[in-house]
Formats: sequence, C-alpha cells, structure tokens
Amino acid sequence: MTDFWQRDRHQSAALELGGGRVMIVGDDPHICVYVALVLKRLGFQSSANTNPLEALEKLLANPTECRILLTDQKMPELSGLDLINRVWAAHPDFPVVLMSGYGWGISPSALPGVGFLSKPFEIADLEKVLRYALKAAE
Repeated sequence: MTDFWQRDRHQSAALELGGGRVMIVGDDPHICVYVALVLKRLGFQSSANTNPLEALEKLLANPTECRILLTDQKMPELSGLDLINRVWAAHPDFPVVLMSGYGWGISPSALPGVGFLSKPFEIADLEKVLRYALKAAE
C-alpha cells in the first residue's frame, strides 16, 4: 500500500511541476540512467548526454527542446558550472540544476537561480530543486 501512495504523491508533484523535457548532462552513464528513471516517475521526459560540449551545442541550437538543464558538476570536458555559464550567456533565464557528490567549492548563495542537488539524493530532494529552479526562471 505504501508504494501505491508514494507513487500517487509523486504523480501529483509531476502535475504541479508541469512536466516537460529535462536535459541531463553527466559523464557517468549509470547516473544519467538513474536520474532519467527518477524524472520519468515525476512525469518528465528526459534526454541524457555524457558529453557536456555536445549537450551545450544541442541546447544552444534548440533551447525550446527542453525545459530545464540538470548537470553534474565534475566532468572532464567542461564543468557543470562552466556549462551553466555558457547556457546563461545565450539564455539568461534558462532553468538549471547543478548536481554534485563531491561538495560544491562555491556558495549556493553566489549563484541565485541555480538549484543545487547533492548526490545521492531522494526523489523528494529532486522535486524540491526542480520546483526551485523552475520558479527562479519565471
């Protein structure tokens, strides 16, 4: 019974958040698959990208294709923060979430509008940070 009610609660959150497509960027394909599964449970579609430079190119070429960017911080080609800065240079109000399992090295208050998500995370944490990032971009 508990699983049924939990699922119902998350589906309600998906309706509240409005769904849409999330671009996931991270160099670990296993993490990308996990995040995509969690997002699906929340009512979002997603596309996963393991190369941040390719993800940046896709996003800049067609920014309306996704509703929010969810990126890992530590990646070999380009950090998540650098990716966000490049996206914001072209689209200043684009909703973003930055994930990290290593700590931030920066103060979240120094980046207003960025949702911060520490790994590992619970579904409720992801819901909360998506809500924050989407509201900050309004």
